[in-house]
Amino acid sequence: MAKRGLRLVRLMTAMKGMSREFTPGELALLHDHAVADWRPAIAAAGIPLLFVAGAESEYWPSGHAAASAALAADATAVVLDDDGHAANMEQPKAFNRAVLEWIAAR
Repeated sequence: MAKRGLRLVRLMTAMKGMSREFTPGELALLHDHAVADWRPAIAAAGIPLLFVAGAESEYWPSGHAAASAALAADATAVVLDDDGHAANMEQPKAFNRAVLEWIAAR
């Protein structure tokens, strides 16, 4: 419970000043993203891909990053410890470090 609270504080801090309500267009886009089967798009991407997941995502197991990466010819999966679903917002330094390390390894 304490970890969940800490993640919520980090997320709310990152979202300071942002609208907390979705527009109808944003809701439609979010719904489309959530129900789409992205596997064919990932497999056909033809470019290097990086999948970043939070180890403690509230929405799905972090193993989805490795499963997604396995679908592509050139993909990498990274799981950030002590992080929830919004990895880039909850721990931007760790997220940026992972992205920069991935770029440097290319």
